[in-house]
Amino acid sequence: MTAPHVIGTLPTTTPYRVEPDTAAGVVWVWRSDAQPPQPADWRERLAADMQHLGVSIVGAKRLDAQGKLFAMGDMVIHPKGFHYQGKGQPAQAYRFPEEVDAVSGGVMAVALDDFEAVQGAALCGGELGMLTLCLAVRERGGRCVVVPSVVVEDGHALSPTPSEAQAFHGRFGYEWLAADLDAVAARYTGTPMLWNARYFGTALPFEKYEQRPAMHWTSYQQVEVYRQRADHIAKLVADLCPAGGEALDLGCGDGLFSHLVATRGVTVTGLDVELAAIEQARAQVAAQQYPHQPPTFIHSPAGALPFADGTFDVLFMLDVIEHLPNPLAVLCEAQRVMKPGGAMLITTPAWQFGTWSDATYHVAEYSAEELTRQVNAAGALGHGLQAVNLGSIGGVYRDLVLIARRPA
Repeated sequence: MTAPHVIGTLPTTTPYRVEPDTAAGVVWVWRSDAQPPQPADWRERLAADMQHLGVSIVGAKRLDAQGKLFAMGDMVIHPKGFHYQGKGQPAQAYRFPEEVDAVSGGVMAVALDDFEAVQGAALCGGELGMLTLCLAVRERGGRCVVVPSVVVEDGHALSPTPSEAQAFHGRFGYEWLAADLDAVAARYTGTPMLWNARYFGTALPFEKYEQRPAMHWTSYQQVEVYRQRADHIAKLVADLCPAGGEALDLGCGDGLFSHLVATRGVTVTGLDVELAAIEQARAQVAAQQYPHQPPTFIHSPAGALPFADGTFDVLFMLDVIEHLPNPLAVLCEAQRVMKPGGAMLITTPAWQFGTWSDATYHVAEYSAEELTRQVNAAGALGHGLQAVNLGSIGGVYRDLVLIARRPA
């Protein structure tokens, strides 16, 4: 009989079970409170998938107690930050294996050699144990895949202590809940950690405004339902701004919404990284009349905003966040230029499984939970920005509308 490999000793307090299987060449890791995986031959299936796919980690699809999908694996180094992939979808969603950053619950098989190489047992303490283990394996070149052929009921949401979160940051150099992707790229360029080419490859140029000049103005003039939506959003923004206040339209595009808010007596500055959009905005507002003053438009590259701390009473990002390759950095910088007590309004198309509102230009689309989590995570890293209201626009559109406030 082959002697078992030495994998170390688990911490005395851990929510996980770890079981080496030298015959299969894997280590089984799962949350202690997860229900038994299904079907009965789940071990054989996961081990076979590991062999067939040539990966280091294979996890099971997780369902919640209501039978809905809780996670088809987890994404961590992602524009939306940490999220449970596919959460809330029907149990049958995701019929094919999915490569992910990590698995944070349920059950997974880890290649024995990889587990030992990263001293897996020492990593499996606390809420972030499975997550840390997966990322440590991926850091050395391993891949992580979740398969639909094995399911496990485990709807546990991670809630690490501050010390656990700090330890994760010390280990990897980024926040588990909200990674700054620019900082991650600076640290891990050229390493296996940046496996996801969709978010770390080189994108084509953004040419939306060259292809469809003044497209928002045209839609407003020609499409009644769009005009109703735009007027409703502009009123929401104006109602958030105190009398004599100033607002920043961050990612203003061709300036339609800056115009609509300014017609309500608000002083508006529009900013965009696309020069073509700014040129169109300036041309469109030149012939308009305003009760106070026309909006001002600024072309500025991505990065630090060209405004002093606490400049604006209201900041609005309308159909912008889904285009950003690193939303966390933008949210942190945006709250800096908001006044204490100021409001932020965000609209974005609600994510729907299997569909995209704009497959050409959208980087990532959000569920309500994901958007709220990211805004609050940015607030925890910055000036305390906190989501205070979340609604939606239905009908032809499926917009999420989130209002957040910087503490006074």
